[in-house]
Amino acid sequence: MPTSLEALTSTVTREGEAATFTITDDWLQGRAAFGGLVAALGLLTSRHLVDGSRRLRALQTTFLRPAVPGPLTFEPSLERDGRNLTQMRAIGFQEGKRVATTRAIFGLPLDVEDRLPPPVRPDAPGPETIEPVPFIEGLMPTFVQHFDFRKVSGGRPFSGSSETESVNWLRAKDGQIGVEALSVMFSDAIAPPALALMPGPAKSSTTAWSVSLLEPKGPVDESGWWMIHARLTYLRGGYGHHTTTLWTPEGEVAALSEQTVAVYP
Repeated sequence: MPTSLEALTSTVTREGEAATFTITDDWLQGRAAFGGLVAALGLLTSRHLVDGSRRLRALQTTFLRPAVPGPLTFEPSLERDGRNLTQMRAIGFQEGKRVATTRAIFGLPLDVEDRLPPPVRPDAPGPETIEPVPFIEGLMPTFVQHFDFRKVSGGRPFSGSSETESVNWLRAKDGQIGVEALSVMFSDAIAPPALALMPGPAKSSTTAWSVSLLEPKGPVDESGWWMIHARLTYLRGGYGHHTTTLWTPEGEVAALSEQTVAVYP
């Protein structure tokens, strides 16, 4: 039976400051755990030690080796606790080997006038008017079954498309884990746009990933339909770079992300 998002993130064993979660087979992306989930677990480990008045402002994640089903332990450490900013590092281990590192920056709001408006959500048909993207077991990553997707625009993976941008609606089916962690996960939930340019099946892996979070001004319906816009900026020599912008169901920008991915047959 699939493990819900809420159950996976809330079932944790703590030993000192370290937190151990259990990755299950239904949260995979190929042979490895879904990267957005791994990053969110590192974030949640650090968030547990930081006062809630300091909101997540940025998260950088590096993946050292595939995280596989089974226990995943994050060991957090405080790198700096300043007047306005707290910087945390969390290293994920499986069987004594490092699999991922997250660096989270939490900050107090600053009394500075807003001088540049955030990106505006694209006009698009509502998700209820668009055919759902079905989960096809054996052809799609298993983690996809935990999300609903509605494709507004953009090519499908392995279609040999020339489109370098995509817009999708998405929502989580089975759990609320907080706006910060959900924003991180959603920023990685769609297939890298580089895969749409590939004329046949190909593999991809993230080499570097950074997410900047913009604190929404009002309440967020975590279970509602979020929108993500992805843009591929280059694909050369087997490496691609893309950016994403994520909006809450209320239309506020939640996160800006960029990734470098390796793409290979």
